Amino acid sequence: MEDLAPRNFSFNNPHGACPACTGLGSKLEIDPDLVIPDKNRPLGDGAIRTWGRSSYFYNDLVEAVARRYKIPMDKPFGKLAVKERQIILYGNNGDPLRVKYFNSEGQRRWYETSYEGIIPNLERRHRETESEFIRAEIERLMTPRPCPVCTGKRLKPEYLAVTVADGSIMDICDMSISAAQDWFANLQLPEREALIGRAILKEIRERLQFLVDVGLDYLSLARSADSLSGGEAQRIRLATQIGSKLMGVLYILDEPSIGLHQRDNRKL
Repeated sequence: MEDLAPRNFSFNNPHGACPACTGLGSKLEIDPDLVIPDKNRPLGDGAIRTWGRSSYFYNDLVEAVARRYKIPMDKPFGKLAVKERQIILYGNNGDPLRVKYFNSEGQRRWYETSYEGIIPNLERRHRETESEFIRAEIERLMTPRPCPVCTGKRLKPEYLAVTVADGSIMDICDMSISAAQDWFANLQLPEREALIGRAILKEIRERLQFLVDVGLDYLSLARSADSLSGGEAQRIRLATQIGSKLMGVLYILDEPSIGLHQRDNRKL
């Protein structure tokens, strides 16, 4: 493990970011509920959402699987046995499968292959495709879920193990701003560590106070920027500007109260 540096605690830096999710804290995964949106429809009536241009090929494959394992094509997907649904969604463990089809001349043909399953197939195509269109189409069937490696904490496990007063950097980021302010106000450090951290602790406390002053004490530092309302985003920028301590500057705010409770407007 390398010597600790600020870059190790930033999920925007490859030295600190979780390698599994590249610091996003979540991973896109195929959602079975999006692949089979209507559980009342049978396989033979289009229960599986579109495969794309290769739909005929994959439909033949699913029919071959249904024949092999005696899965009824006319029964609602939601009423199939758990094992039957698992085979359709996740494959048959590589067992050889004979697929029959008609060629362009109307002749009956067959070939032997294995069935990887709908979800592994979509995951592989999403991973391997060089087409942005296909990738976007498959992502319509995906849902972001917490990264299984960092559990949504966004950093490498070795840096999440670094703590101050029994709290990691992401433990503190998960707090509300008012809770984080209380945590830093009550932080007690040994004399040597207090001396080392004096300047940065002063900066952190001031910035937290700015956020409280503009009425954002309920937000957490881990909050995703795209989930903020326009008013919240403006207030964060305002708190940043206040922290720079510029003089003689006029700030024009465009509807800064959007998305905020009426009682917080007085704090402006």
